Amino acid sequence: MKEEAAKKAAQLTDQIRETAEHAAQLVKDRTPSPVLDKAAQAAAQVRETTTRAGHLASEKAPGPLLNQAARAATAARANRTTLLTVGAVVVVFALIRRGRGRRH
Repeated sequence: MKEEAAKKAAQLTDQIRETAEHAAQLVKDRTPSPVLDKAAQAAAQVRETTTRAGHLASEKAPGPLLNQAARAATAARANRTTLLTVGAVVVVFALIRRGRGRRH
């Protein structure tokens, strides 16, 4: 059971990493360099945190919870484009809000 959980956590970590890399490339194509530098730092931190969280989850989570997480990951993969679009909109919205906040 623990080995299966570790495998699922590793698979989820890989999938999250791939999604993060794809989203980063989409944003990179349209973003100025200073913003890209900060985004790269944040992405690295997210990857590290996700990896640690995946390992902890696989060690401590009960079986039904891991099954539910696997179903959620499957749904996320099925709706990858939608999730990336929503994520990009949130990033753009945050940048716009931040820019407006500094002007006032």
